Amino acid sequence: MERLFRFKFVLLAIVLAVGCWIYVSIVGDEYVAKVDLNEPLPYEAGLTASVTSDSVGFVDVGCVTVTGNTVCVPVKAVRPGRVYLEFNSDEDIPLSQRPGLVVLYVHKSGLITQNDYFGIFNGAFAVRLCVFVYLVLVMLDLLYRYMVAVRENMYQYRCILLAGILLFMAGPVVNMGLSLFLNYRVGLIDIPANALEILGFIALLTLPAALALSVLTMVSNIKLMIREGRSLRNMLGFFLGVALLVAAVLPSAVSRYLQNSSIIDVHKWSGPGRFIGMFIENVCGSASVYFVCILVGTIVLGVKAARHVPSFDKDYILILGCQIRKDGSLTKLLQSRADRAVEFSRMQKEATGKDIIFVPSGGKGSDEVIAEGEAIKNYLLSIGIPASQILAETRSTTTRENILLSSELIKSAGGDCSKVALSTTNYHVFRAGMLASTLGIKMEGIGSKTKRYFWVNAFIREFVATLVSERKKHAAVLGTLVLISALVAVMNYISTGVLS
Repeated sequence: MERLFRFKFVLLAIVLAVGCWIYVSIVGDEYVAKVDLNEPLPYEAGLTASVTSDSVGFVDVGCVTVTGNTVCVPVKAVRPGRVYLEFNSDEDIPLSQRPGLVVLYVHKSGLITQNDYFGIFNGAFAVRLCVFVYLVLVMLDLLYRYMVAVRENMYQYRCILLAGILLFMAGPVVNMGLSLFLNYRVGLIDIPANALEILGFIALLTLPAALALSVLTMVSNIKLMIREGRSLRNMLGFFLGVALLVAAVLPSAVSRYLQNSSIIDVHKWSGPGRFIGMFIENVCGSASVYFVCILVGTIVLGVKAARHVPSFDKDYILILGCQIRKDGSLTKLLQSRADRAVEFSRMQKEATGKDIIFVPSGGKGSDEVIAEGEAIKNYLLSIGIPASQILAETRSTTTRENILLSSELIKSAGGDCSKVALSTTNYHVFRAGMLASTLGIKMEGIGSKTKRYFWVNAFIREFVATLVSERKKHAAVLGTLVLISALVAVMNYISTGVLS
């Protein structure tokens, strides 16, 4: 039963697909073909419609009715194939007011579609409604999972993945909802095609913002390298700026290249090159938007973690160490972490009356006179924190070791690691919480303010880490986009290529 529940949306998709197929099979052999006129007819013109002599298929044609600017012709399937409906009149109608030729396709199942082989059909609204409801249910499930995941532990890459997918799905789902509300007449092929089109439109719409963001990212990272030194780690923001620039211009660049390419002919209406080009453009556009959404999800979770204030029930607060000055005093960055921990302790004391034990953490580097944990302890003592409330860890050399060795120290002192907060710089909160999670330790982080240019590298690091950590799920999403793009290209090829 639990296994079935895991695949609930696969089962739901099968049930909805079978239901739609049965419904369309019942009502699809009858159809009301509609033609919009440039201007309404000035008088009753006695319009009739008939199947032209070069039609392969055949339909029974009913009486023509005219409502405003729309001509309606009821038809019923008789023989599979393509059908041309031609309008005749007893009156002399001006050429500009005559209804155009109607193209219908009668499928072997009896289904009648207009304009394309996968065009408009009777029951299309019900199919689109089922698809819309299905996607909304998927989004609600993702939203619920995101809220539960954040409530349980926001410091996990799964939260970023869920936030990114929700953002990615929002555009196509809202567009589909609007088309249903406005009752646009679209065919089967338009359901996936419109989703890809709206993603392409979003990519085009966000192009100026993406270009500006890429420039600002590179400028911010250059400032970081000037002030903090050049290293691969400090160049991550520059690389992201280049990646954003490429992602922003990739869809339009690919489109322009294909238009001028001599390798693939995308101009022949029924040629395979046109549909190969369509596939490539759709994949590039949708994938670019997807990765941007994951990046936005990273920023959202990073900022949320930095602004978070832990609950006031903590027994310990871990202060993560970093480089100290040559004389053993704290740098402004490290002092801000210690001050933020003290501020939290006072907030908890005022709210609940509960004291907290400080755990300054950090070993002695080769260029440091004392251990970072010892330096933080000295600072805490200097501002009035009693020695009985300080438990210093002085062996760790990395953030991971800060958390692991401090937890062992707390346990050896008889403490409980389930009620520990950690204080670090705001841009570092999510990563520290994530490292604690991987060690099986749940810690709520609190962040101190620092220079804004540090944020860029922090976001990139978590963005890349999310891609690596959740690579199978990202691959599944990208694989789905490739399949949808291929489906749209094949459906277009069948409609306008094979049957043209």
